[in-house]
Amino acid sequence: MAKDKILIVDDDVRLLTRLKNGLMNFGQFDILTAMHGMQALAILRSTRAAIMVTDLEMPKMDGVELLATVTRDYPNILCIVTTSLRNHSLRKKFQGDSLFSYINKPFDHIRLHGEIITMLDCRDEINFRPGIFITAMLPLINLMQKSCLIEATAGANKRAIFYFDNGVISGVRTADMNGSSAMEEVLNWGPAQYRLKPLPESYPSGSNTALTKMMMLGAEIIPKGK
Repeated sequence: MAKDKILIVDDDVRLLTRLKNGLMNFGQFDILTAMHGMQALAILRSTRAAIMVTDLEMPKMDGVELLATVTRDYPNILCIVTTSLRNHSLRKKFQGDSLFSYINKPFDHIRLHGEIITMLDCRDEINFRPGIFITAMLPLINLMQKSCLIEATAGANKRAIFYFDNGVISGVRTADMNGSSAMEEVLNWGPAQYRLKPLPESYPSGSNTALTKMMMLGAEIIPKGK
């Protein structure tokens, strides 16, 4: 029986080596490693991975950009985010019928092994839907203090645009709504796919307190059955 392949992405070579060697001792998985997002995508073009474990802060292509690309090109991969950053919106494990989780650094291969086993077991028990919930993705943009336009699509005809300036959300719109009403709608979408783009010359500027509050509250509860 073929083993599940686990792809670990981190620019810390010593951590990659420790995690790879530790996980291989269990004899359950084939372990692949990459040092940044571009290298990870090169591996995924020729190898089917069951789970991708990725750091957020990396050169060339960071973890957020990697996750966005994976949701579009490899949507069936389960994702675990690892980070040494701290943010109150990431205290809980994200749950729902899209599998996405995180581990705060430092951690060892035993902790990672437990998380991998949990996710694989959940995958077999639920009606898994590809993609990452908006309530899980947006806080990562905030955490990384990114300035970008984020296009989120869900299903055949759902599309939303988010504007972030240094990690602060300043606007959101859908085809027929904008601001708080648009945010309320998209937070109830199911898993989505993402594309990150540079901010346009003209975009809603300044911190939007109402949107920020909705984003952070939404990160605590992932809607189910939507």
